[in-house]
Amino acid sequence: MVDLFTYPPVLKGFIVLIITGFAFPITGVYLLRMNLLPLRFMLMHGAILGGALSLAMSINPFGGTLVINLLLVLLMTWMSRSLKADPGQLSAFFMVVSISVAFIFIYRFQVPAKDTLSLMWGSLYTLNSFEFIGTLVFSLLLIIFQAQYRHQLRAVFFDSDVARTAGVNETGFYYGIILITAVTVAAAMKLIGALLLDALLLLPALIASYHAKSYKGMVLWSSFWGGLFATVGFLLSLAFDLPASSTIAVFAALVFLILILTQKK
Repeated sequence: MVDLFTYPPVLKGFIVLIITGFAFPITGVYLLRMNLLPLRFMLMHGAILGGALSLAMSINPFGGTLVINLLLVLLMTWMSRSLKADPGQLSAFFMVVSISVAFIFIYRFQVPAKDTLSLMWGSLYTLNSFEFIGTLVFSLLLIIFQAQYRHQLRAVFFDSDVARTAGVNETGFYYGIILITAVTVAAAMKLIGALLLDALLLLPALIASYHAKSYKGMVLWSSFWGGLFATVGFLLSLAFDLPASSTIAVFAALVFLILILTQKK
């Protein structure tokens, strides 16, 4: 199994997966604390739209997915804030619109549906240099953002009105968290696919919420669990010749189930 790491795609996939395994669960904590779980479904459908547009225009699907997701979250956030609309309802609306427009482009420009829907299961071993470096840089920036603004984030998650009264730019942090979520989902879909991205995004944060006693503890524990799932799942996939994304998801789900049953018992 060690010999497999001599292949550049395997080594690059391992490095980026471990780093994102520790970093991406931080976004999962944000989603849980701000009750933005429906947002990721909108972004998953937006990724399909971005992939269809990119293939129709013969550009990199990762870049197209990222741009579409950023536009969607900015529009949804602006509408929810200015029109006082429910973010969950807006997410469902944009989810339907995104997938409908995506299939229009697939039909109109004869885009192979197989290539577009490949975003649903990811491509860890096909990262180019731009995607590899970009994902690592974003993961590092996410960790720095959490460390630098941990007190302000804790105030925003506790109560937005109290945060504003204390001088925290609540609106700016809200938009920042939404944008971070969009980039995280786009990168996670590239790595392990849309159907399994919760293995890195939400399961670590959910597990941490059961035993962490503070916001700081939740962030640290979610990063620990995410890094553990990514590392062990990747090694198991190599040892037993299994898809990395599915192995990570199954391992994470088993750990989650064991911890829940143990706690209840």
